Amino acid sequence: MHWTHVTLPLGDLEGSLRFFTEVCGLAIVRDRRLEGGTTVWLGPPPLPGHEPAFVLVAQRGVVREPLDHFGFQCATREEVTAIAARAEADGTLVEGPIDAGGSVGYLAVVREPSGHLVEFTHGQPIRGLGA
Repeated sequence: MHWTHVTLPLGDLEGSLRFFTEVCGLAIVRDRRLEGGTTVWLGPPPLPGHEPAFVLVAQRGVVREPLDHFGFQCATREEVTAIAARAEADGTLVEGPIDAGGSVGYLAVVREPSGHLVEFTHGQPIRGLGA
């Protein structure tokens, strides 16, 4: 058994899709609206012939309570800084960029168009957490 997806209601579906693709680097891996459905599946851009390990299933809906946050690891501190600068210009920066040190690293928190928080970090790897 393995975890495959999280479904997230989005009040501003198109704005949130732009945010997750343009800012977070996710790709639309299946647009069920083209099949008569109502969801859009987002994930890391898969390698040719491979499937994404995990997807975010986006659907238009009422955001009753934003989740605490999503986390995205950036390749460099400069990438975090650039995302924070863009968010500050857009009025969506919530925190940072700051260096929280230790295993937390350098981070910025941004509010996406439907109200959910997204954390961008550098130096907060998940590699090595397994038993």
